[in-house]
Amino acid sequence: MEAPTMHCAGLIIFLLLGLTEAGVSYSKPAQCKEVNECFSYDLVCETPDYEVRHYNASKWVATNITSLIMEFAGYQGFTRIFQYIQGNNAEGKHINMTAPVLLQIPQNEGIMEFKNYIIYFLLPADYQQSPPAPTDANIYFIDFPDMYTYVKSFSGWLLAWNSKLNASKLRQQLNNAGEHYDSNYYYGACYNSPKTLVDRHNEVWYIAEGAPVCPKHVP
Repeated sequence: MEAPTMHCAGLIIFLLLGLTEAGVSYSKPAQCKEVNECFSYDLVCETPDYEVRHYNASKWVATNITSLIMEFAGYQGFTRIFQYIQGNNAEGKHINMTAPVLLQIPQNEGIMEFKNYIIYFLLPADYQQSPPAPTDANIYFIDFPDMYTYVKSFSGWLLAWNSKLNASKLRQQLNNAGEHYDSNYYYGACYNSPKTLVDRHNEVWYIAEGAPVCPKHVP
């Protein structure tokens, strides 16, 4: 099967079907409108500015891309992993795709310098324990631990300028709230196909350090 051109900002994402297991669920968040299998979470609390979520441990397939441009890194990384799930693996398995696609973005604020980005696909429930080995040395597996995240949602397209803008807002809000988080990087989370023109949903995440303390006035 010929791989289509795919990424979160201008690349076509075909979201297919899957099963359920820890970290993957049919009990989908509302933003998972285009997929049956996604990274599920418990909503710990919600402020007017951001959500605090708890995610179970999970396994992902990933690749690193060094680039000047975030969108190019997303395109190249997505294409590489798409080839893996389309059968470019040791068992020739075709693996269903999940959501969201995550892009780890370094916090470095420098302009016109190469940055290392990491693109992640959540492995479907059937492959959480024993995924087929990649044949491309640039692809590897990573286990995400049980974790808490701070999440800010926004509409439109996941692009360098708006992911950076929303991450900056979230970082300031977390600082004001006295929350502790890993400030070395953040994640951009993409849920929609570029064919979806309205009601789009994107997120930026910071990973909490320790258990978060929700504001007392928030239920």
